[in-house]
Amino acid sequence: MIHLTRPVVLTFLIAAGVASLGTSTPAQDAKADIAKQKETVVANLKKADLSKATLTETNNFFIVGLMPEEKTKALGVILEKIVPIARKGLQYESKEEVWKGKLAVYYFPEGRDFKNFLRTVTQVRPDGVYYDVRSDTPFVVDPVEISGKVTEADQFASTAAIVAGAYLRARGTTATIPDWVSNGFGKATALRAEGLTSTRYKNFKTQAKLVANGGKTGTPAAIADLWGETKSANAEILSASLVEYLAYGPGAANFLKLIYGFRPDENGNTPSVAQALEAAGWKEVPALEMAWQKWVATGKP
Repeated sequence: MIHLTRPVVLTFLIAAGVASLGTSTPAQDAKADIAKQKETVVANLKKADLSKATLTETNNFFIVGLMPEEKTKALGVILEKIVPIARKGLQYESKEEVWKGKLAVYYFPEGRDFKNFLRTVTQVRPDGVYYDVRSDTPFVVDPVEISGKVTEADQFASTAAIVAGAYLRARGTTATIPDWVSNGFGKATALRAEGLTSTRYKNFKTQAKLVANGGKTGTPAAIADLWGETKSANAEILSASLVEYLAYGPGAANFLKLIYGFRPDENGNTPSVAQALEAAGWKEVPALEMAWQKWVATGKP
């Protein structure tokens, strides 16, 4: 047995103490990173002359909006509900990170605020939702573009769908995800996060049935319209229902194969939808369409 003399023990303890001063734990590093992210969010608002915006921090997000704090907090509650649903649908491990730190969500329903922020902070031309989920301070800028007469609840639900779509984009890494997949996943995830017995989700399932069986026209929607030249008038419901089937329904086991199926090949070419579907086990589109229609008819979540 090796016995350490008192001077040796003392020297060892001092050395260990000095070494510990120069190191930090993963938890400390993560906390420091989040603090830096918050500083970046504040700096971005100052740069865009939007210092009056409210900034609310939640477990997973920085919520920014030109509205009272109670409303940014309310939006934060809604966004937090999508986290476990999106993570489950995208098959993340319990401790697996989606992105670095927290996602900043800039909620700018006023066009001038949205355009000014993008032009001054990102220096890109304003053109719909802007994502950057791979930077040191990942963020989404949402112009909250919803047509028709809508309520604030509708606007918050739309932003929840956008954020859920960001989770999908992060999971896809180098994949070029078609809008119908990203938007469909976002809407389906946000609706499921509201609760499978919620009025909004029940209405969605009813609409999906009408789209799948043809409703009054008697002509069922063709899922190939989602990626074809002829766009379906019911594209929003169709994409959400089809992606719900693929991500949360009977097709869930192979959903990641579909997402990864859109990654560029060795020559940098983006696979077609047919190729990505085949990677997920769907060699024939009609077979997928029939399976989806049968599932929708059951009304199962």
